[in-house]
Amino acid sequence: MPIKSLSKALPKDPDNPGWVLGWAVVRSAPWSFIDIYASKEVAEVEAARLGDGYSAEYGSHHLGSDDFVSFG
Repeated sequence: MPIKSLSKALPKDPDNPGWVLGWAVVRSAPWSFIDIYASKEVAEVEAARLGDGYSAEYGSHHLGSDDFVSFG
C-alpha cells in the first residue's frame, strides 16, 4: 500500500513559487517521479517497497507535475 505524502503541507521552496522541498521517490531511467515526502525515512521505505531502480532524494518538486530537482 503506497504511503501518503501530504505534499501540500511541505515547506515551500523560497526560490521557486509553486514548488515544495522534501524527499522524493524517483527512478532515473526511465524517469519516474512517484511522490514527495516530509521525511527521508518514509521516502526510503516507499522506494524499497517499489524495488530496484527507485531511490529517495532530497530536493524541490513542482506541485501538480513530475518535475523534481535533486539537491544531492
